[in-house]
Amino acid sequence: MLLNMNNNLKILFTAFILTTVTFVTIILYLINNKIEQQLESEKEILDVTYKTIIDSYKTNSNIIYFNKLDTKEVKEIIFNAYEANEAQKNRIRKNLHEELLYMYENMHSFKIKQLHFHLKDNESFLRFHRPEKFGDNLSNIRATVMYTNKNRQAIQGFEEGRVFNGYRFVYPLSYKMKYLGSVEVSVSMNAIIKSLNKELKADIDFIIKKEVVDAKVFDSEISNYRLCETNNAYYHEKSISKKKNIVIEDITENYIDTNKEEFLAKKDSNKIFNFTSTYEDKRYITTYLPIKNAISKEKVAYLIITREHPHLQNAINKFQTSLMFFIILNSLFFYFLFKSEKRKIQLKHKDEILDELQVMGHIGYWERNNINKKLTWSEELFKILEVKEDEITPSYKNFMKFIHKEDFKRINTIYKKFFKNLLDYKAEFRIITASGKVKFVEQEAHHILDEEGKAIRSIGTLRDVTEIKNFQIEAEYSKKEFELLVSNIPDIVYKREIDKAQTVTYLNDSLKNILGYENEDLLFNSRISFSQIIHEDDLRQVEYSLENLAKSDITKAITLKYRLKQKSGNSIWISDRFKIMRKDNKKYLEGIISDINSQKNAYDKLYKFIDLQQNIVILTDGEKLQFANKSFFEFFNYRNLSHFLQDYNCICELFLDDNNYFNLTKIENHNDWVQELQKLPQTSRIVAINDNNGRKKSFSVTINSFENSLFIVSFTDITETILMNQELQQKTIHDKLTNAYNREYFELINKKFIYEADQNPTTSFALCLVDIDFFKKVNDTFGHDVGDITLIDLVKVINSSIRKEDILVRWGGEEFILLMKNVTEETLQTSLEHIKSVVIKHEFEIIGNLTCSFGATIYKKDENIKDTIKRADINLYTAKKTGRNKIVIS
Repeated sequence: MLLNMNNNLKILFTAFILTTVTFVTIILYLINNKIEQQLESEKEILDVTYKTIIDSYKTNSNIIYFNKLDTKEVKEIIFNAYEANEAQKNRIRKNLHEELLYMYENMHSFKIKQLHFHLKDNESFLRFHRPEKFGDNLSNIRATVMYTNKNRQAIQGFEEGRVFNGYRFVYPLSYKMKYLGSVEVSVSMNAIIKSLNKELKADIDFIIKKEVVDAKVFDSEISNYRLCETNNAYYHEKSISKKKNIVIEDITENYIDTNKEEFLAKKDSNKIFNFTSTYEDKRYITTYLPIKNAISKEKVAYLIITREHPHLQNAINKFQTSLMFFIILNSLFFYFLFKSEKRKIQLKHKDEILDELQVMGHIGYWERNNINKKLTWSEELFKILEVKEDEITPSYKNFMKFIHKEDFKRINTIYKKFFKNLLDYKAEFRIITASGKVKFVEQEAHHILDEEGKAIRSIGTLRDVTEIKNFQIEAEYSKKEFELLVSNIPDIVYKREIDKAQTVTYLNDSLKNILGYENEDLLFNSRISFSQIIHEDDLRQVEYSLENLAKSDITKAITLKYRLKQKSGNSIWISDRFKIMRKDNKKYLEGIISDINSQKNAYDKLYKFIDLQQNIVILTDGEKLQFANKSFFEFFNYRNLSHFLQDYNCICELFLDDNNYFNLTKIENHNDWVQELQKLPQTSRIVAINDNNGRKKSFSVTINSFENSLFIVSFTDITETILMNQELQQKTIHDKLTNAYNREYFELINKKFIYEADQNPTTSFALCLVDIDFFKKVNDTFGHDVGDITLIDLVKVINSSIRKEDILVRWGGEEFILLMKNVTEETLQTSLEHIKSVVIKHEFEIIGNLTCSFGATIYKKDENIKDTIKRADINLYTAKKTGRNKIVIS
C-alpha cells in the first residue's frame, strides 16, 4: 500500500513537470508565432510600399522621357554628336544644355535628381548635375548604360555612378533609323527614403558596399561617403546620413553582438530580412531591404528601416504575464497535491494500524452494552475528539455535543433508527473538537445479536477523514485556479461543436475583452449562438469550410480569417486557429481566436494608398480580380468590384485584339497573362483597352509580386506617346509620295523574311522588281505632276492585287520591289500574271492605260539579299529588252 503511495508522488511530480513544460512551450510558441507573424507582415508592407514608390517614380520618369527627351528637337541636336570632333561636340553639348536646362531645373517637382546623356559607345556626353565632367567612357562603370546601348532597350534599377548612386531609368534614343545613344534620369535614394518615411513614419538609413563605391566613384566625389560604423564593408552616403542614426545603429550593434552568425547568414542571403528587439524599453522591428544591381541582380546596398511596434510588445507582455501567473498557480496547485498525497499516505498507514488494532479490539472504537446500557470509547476516539478520558464520561448525549449543528439532526435520526430498527449504518459528518477544530469523520456501526435476535451489544468505529476531505476541497480549488489561468490568456480559448449553431461548450475570460459579450451569453447558445456573431458576408464560407473539414481526416491545425460582430455592433477581423478533435466518435473544435483587426487595417491602409494612385492599379492572381483602385472604376464606369465581376473575371478580357499590343491571342493559357507579360522587356509590356466611351487607350504595364500568389499590376496611360510614335513610324517607313514602303523599311523587313525562310526550309519568298514601261514619256508628255499622280495610283492598284502579308516597296523613280511569302515558281508566275492583268485593265487618270515589266526570282538559302536583288534586276532587264510588258522569272 505504502509503495503504491510513493508511486503516486512520483506521478504527481512527473505531472507537475509535464504541465509546466507544456504550458511554457505553448506560451513561447504563441510569443514566437506572434513575432513571426508581425515580422512577415512588416516585410510584406515595406516591400510593397517600396515597390509602389518606385513605380510612381517610373511613371514620372516615363513622362519626362516621352514628352521632353525622346523628341524631334532634342534628337536633332545630338544627331551628329557621335561622329563630331571635340569642337563640334562642345557646341552640341552647349545647345543641348540650353535646350533642356529649364526643364532640368524644374525636374525637382518630379523628385528626379539627375539627367545624363551618353553616346552609343557609352561615352558620357552631358551630365546636367556635373556639366563640366564629360568624355569619360562608362562601359566598365555603368552596366545599365552599356545594356541599353547594346540592346537598344530601356532598363531601370539601382546603380552606383561616377558622382552619385541612385535608382536609374535609362532609355534608348533613335532618330531617322539611326541609333544615337541613351539618356537617363534617376532618383536619389534620399528622395526614396523621404517618400518611405512619409508613408511609414520610421527611422530609415541607407548603406552601400564600399567596394562598389571605391570602384566607380570619381576620386573627387568619394568625400560624399563615410564609413559605416557597424560594418566597415559598407559606406553611408552623407547626403542621407549626415550623422550617426543612433536608434538604428545601436539596435543593429546590439543584435549583432548576440546573434552574429544568424545576422551574417541573413545578410548574405540576398533576401529581405528583419528582426525584433527592445531599445530603451520599447519594442522595434528592424528590416533590411536589399537593393540589387539593375543588371547583375546582386545585392549592393541595403535600406535599413526601424519602426516601433508597441502592440507587439503589449502582446508579448500579456503572454509573459500569463506564463508567470500559470507557473505560480501550477506550483501552488501541485504543492497542495503533494502535501495532500503525503497526508493521504500517513492516513493510509494509520488505517492499516487501525485495522490491525480493530482485530485486537478498541482503537477508534466504541462499544455499548445494551443490557446494562454502558458505553465505552477507545483511547483513539478520545484523541479524535481532542478530549482527555478523565474530562468526559462516554455517553450518547456527550458524544452528540461534539456533532456540528448542521449535521446534528441528520445523525440523530440515524442513531434512533440504528437502535430502534437494528439497522447497520455508515455515515459521514462533521464534529467540533474540544479545541474548536472542525473535523470530518466517518462512522460505521452494527449490532451483535443473541440467539433470539436481540441486540445485546452494539459496536462501531469512528474514523477521522478530515485530511481526505481537505484534499478534495483543495483539489477543487486548484482546478478553479487553473481555469482562471487559462481565462487570462489574451486570446479567446474555446471548444465548440460542428453543428449549425456552432455551439460553444467552453470559453476562457477573454471573450468580453475582444467581443464585449459575457461568457454566459454564448455558452451552449444561452442568449446567442456563435454562428450568429459571424459576419453575414463570411458565414457561408465558414460553414462551408467546417463542413468539408469535418468530412476529412485532417489532423493539423487550420487557420480561417473572417469577421466577428462585437456586442457594440462593430465588426472586427479575427484569425481562428483550431484543431479538429474527436471524443466518443464525435468531432468538435478546440482553438484560439486572435484579434487581427490592426493587421487588417494596415493592409487596408496599403489598399487606400493604392486607391489614391492616378494610374489604374489592380490586385489579381491572373484569373480573378481581387482589388481595384478608384481610377479603374472611373475608367470602365463600374460602381465597385462586385459590379465589375458580374460581367468579367479579369481585366485581361478587355485587352484589345491588336497585333501591335500584347493581348490574349498571343498566349495559350489566358490565366498566365501576368507571367507572360513579366517575360517581356518593359518597353513591350503595352496593352490596348477601350474606355467607357469606346475610345482606344494604350497602357504601359508594371507588375509587382504580392503575397499568396497575388500580383499588384499598374496600368500607366501612354496613349499620346503611342500615337506620336505610330505617326512618326508611319512617316519614317513609308514613301512620302506614294505611301508605299521605302528603302529604309526594306532594310528591316527583308531580314524578317530571310529569318522565317531559314526557319522553315520547305518554304521561301520571292523578290520581284516592277518597272513602269515608257514612264519617261509620261513625264515628258503630261508633266511630272501627272507622273506623280500615276505613281500614286499604281501603288493603290498593286496593293489591291496582293496579299496582306506581301510587301510593296518604292525602290526609286518608277521602280518598285515586291516581296511575296510562301511561293513556288508556279504560284509566283500565277500571282504576277494577275497583277500584270489588273494593271493593264486599269484606267489611269489623264494618261489612260500603261504596262509594267516584271523581273522576279526566289531567295536562295544563306545568300546575301543583294545577290537576290541583282538576279531580279537581270530578269527585269531581260523583260524590257525582249519587248516590255513581260514577266521573267529565274
